[in-house]
Amino acid sequence: MSPASSYDEEMLLHALTLAMRGRITAPPNPWVGCVLVKDRQIVGEGYHHAAGQAHAEVNALVQAKGKAKGATAYVTLEPCSHFGRTPPCTQALIEAGISRVVIGIQDPDPRVCGNGIAQLTAAGISVTTGVAASQVTAALAPYLYQRQSGRPFCIAKSAISIDGRIAAQDGTSQWISGELARKDTHELRAESQAILIGAGTACADTPALTVRGTQIAPLHPPLRVVLDSTGRVPAKGPLFDPKLAPTLIITTAQCPLAIQHTWLAHGVEVAVVPMAADKQGVDLASTLDLLGKRGIIQLLIEGGSTILGAFLQGRLLQQLRLYIGPCILGDKGLPLLRSLEVGTIKEAMQLEYMSSKAFDDTIRIDYGVNNARSF
Repeated sequence: MSPASSYDEEMLLHALTLAMRGRITAPPNPWVGCVLVKDRQIVGEGYHHAAGQAHAEVNALVQAKGKAKGATAYVTLEPCSHFGRTPPCTQALIEAGISRVVIGIQDPDPRVCGNGIAQLTAAGISVTTGVAASQVTAALAPYLYQRQSGRPFCIAKSAISIDGRIAAQDGTSQWISGELARKDTHELRAESQAILIGAGTACADTPALTVRGTQIAPLHPPLRVVLDSTGRVPAKGPLFDPKLAPTLIITTAQCPLAIQHTWLAHGVEVAVVPMAADKQGVDLASTLDLLGKRGIIQLLIEGGSTILGAFLQGRLLQQLRLYIGPCILGDKGLPLLRSLEVGTIKEAMQLEYMSSKAFDDTIRIDYGVNNARSF
């Protein structure tokens, strides 16, 4: 493999910028970018727009036309080497006469996973890997996690007061965060393929859980997932309007069949999973396995304090996003977390600070949870 240069990293990062244009529309496929360079001139570039459409490499080759021969291809993710909805990109690169391929990271998908690199090398193409790998890994974190674990990458978001409350004593919470922050949450919804809440939130708020006012709309609305182990949610309201978005209710054998049939009659899907070990709700691990098999790459958790506490307690959350609004709700307000048992400071879960951003009077803070540990 040939060594990388600073120019290689520059071009790979440019390809990553292109890749992020497909962040919302490419799933369940990965968002990938490609730049073709010949004599230090960009002759073609592209990104993957949507599943079933041409991949980034093919779009770049189409733009380059006959200039691709002898060029270097900069690709954020290892080119696919198998027939899926589209032919393998490795073959397209080989047939175009590409002389060198610079790759950000290897694709963990078992259908690729080194096979693409092997095919390119066998064809006499020089391959360099690991260029801008940390940046590409961070940008593709949800995809990489889902392909490696079989479960969706879980992000929980919540708006909290300065004193850590998600609602006032009477349950009201509109609005803790500011308008710009709320628009930001819709961008997060657009990046997610499913949005999850519990029965308590479904009954109290009757939310729509739809994407509104984003710069780029997903090709398909996120799946709305409701956890209801016993059949508490009545079959009415926006969640039971399939014209808005599909809804999946995940329940258990403790839910009467008559209620399940009513849900089905109102246009939603129903899936039965085991009860949690503590008998306090559905088994979350089984739920994530089910959603992973449906191709959900990123799951946004918008449930209340009980749901969030259960995900954290089970070490099932990868990222936590908090919007801190400019209000104080007092000790009678509803807490951010329930069902999370911490006996001493030594048992406290230590999160990893990722980033922060200000939206007028509201502050957004992102924490990584996938490497959560006790200190």
